[in-house]
Amino acid sequence: MNEFNELDMMKNFNVFAITPFYTKVHSSQVLTYDYGKIASTKNTYQLLDDICIYFGSDLNGRLKSARRILRKRKNPPIIISEERGIVACQFPYKDYREPLWVFDLTFKVQPVDKNHCNIIFHNNERFLIRLSAEKVWERRRLALALLCETKYISGRRRFINF
Repeated sequence: MNEFNELDMMKNFNVFAITPFYTKVHSSQVLTYDYGKIASTKNTYQLLDDICIYFGSDLNGRLKSARRILRKRKNPPIIISEERGIVACQFPYKDYREPLWVFDLTFKVQPVDKNHCNIIFHNNERFLIRLSAEKVWERRRLALALLCETKYISGRRRFINF
C-alpha cells in the first residue's frame, strides 16, 4: 500500500476525481495528477465525507447547503472548501451504483450517444458517464455557479436582503 492515506492525498495532492473501484478489498480510488491513483477500502461517499469534515462540514451538510443555494434537489455539486475554491460534481458512472466525483472542472466532454458521454481529463483519463453532454455541461455550470455564490458573493454586503 502507498505511504499516504486517502485524506492526506486529498489535502495535499492535485486530486481530479474520486471514482468507484470495486475489487475484493477496495471500493474506490482517489485520482491525482501529482501522485497517480490510490485505492481505498472506503466508498466514494465516505471519502467525500472525510474531506468535507476536514474543511468544516460533513457531506450531508454540504449537500443540504448546495440544495438550498441552487434550489436543486437531485445530485447537486458541493463546495468542499470555499477558501481553497474546491468544488465537486457528481456524475453517474457507467456500470457503477456510486457516482464519479469530479474536482477538476476543466475536463473535456466527448458525446457517445444521446444519453452517454466521456469525460476526459488533462492526463487523458476518461470515464463513460450516463448523461448527455448537455447535462454534463449543465452540472459543471451549476458547480461553478455554486462556487461563485459561496466564495465571491456570499461574503459581500448586499443592498437587498433576502
